[in-house]
Amino acid sequence: MTRRVAAGILLALLVVTSGCTGVLSGPVTFSASQATVSDAALEETGYEHNSTKAMNVSRTFSAAGQEKEVEVTNWVSEYHQRAGLPGVGEQKVAVFATFSSPQVEVLGKSFNPLAKYSNRQLAQRFTSQLQSVNNVRKAGSQNRTMLGKTTRVTTFEASVTTAAGIQFDANVHVTKVEHEGDHVVAIAVYPQKLPGQEEKVYRLLRGIEHGE
Repeated sequence: MTRRVAAGILLALLVVTSGCTGVLSGPVTFSASQATVSDAALEETGYEHNSTKAMNVSRTFSAAGQEKEVEVTNWVSEYHQRAGLPGVGEQKVAVFATFSSPQVEVLGKSFNPLAKYSNRQLAQRFTSQLQSVNNVRKAGSQNRTMLGKTTRVTTFEASVTTAAGIQFDANVHVTKVEHEGDHVVAIAVYPQKLPGQEEKVYRLLRGIEHGE
């Protein structure tokens, strides 16, 4: 895409922006396991691993005259595929990203804001961070398999503008599951005219690995 995917930072921030009440005692830290795509799935689809990074977020909570810090480690992995665009040449125009965020438990209460966000809300927040995707609208949905679970994958259509000023219509796929104590989100963005991408996205979903 035209800019580096910044949605990982956004989703990391979501994890510590709601739902913690009461007196916190001692340091509180939470860490997700990485969610990555298998080498076999990458080889079959032609996608390449771009980066896997930890997103560390800290927030201080105040209660009953005490201040304690909650530290959350989330993980974001990005995968790209190059394709030729008319008048531009070959560029990284197809993006597949995974996000893993831990379930946070404080004083017997468990929460993770990602669980409350619909696929539409995740797509809107993701694309708003790209600053090159507009007019996001739902196109359909279907059940697929991710991490051994049946999950609803929602497809959105959007208008994308590249850094070179080239505009094209894109598809955005979004889904999420709970797995081994984490919330795992997968998002894909690619030009509608790029053939075979939908099935490639579903193969990448089946190839996601997380936890032990």
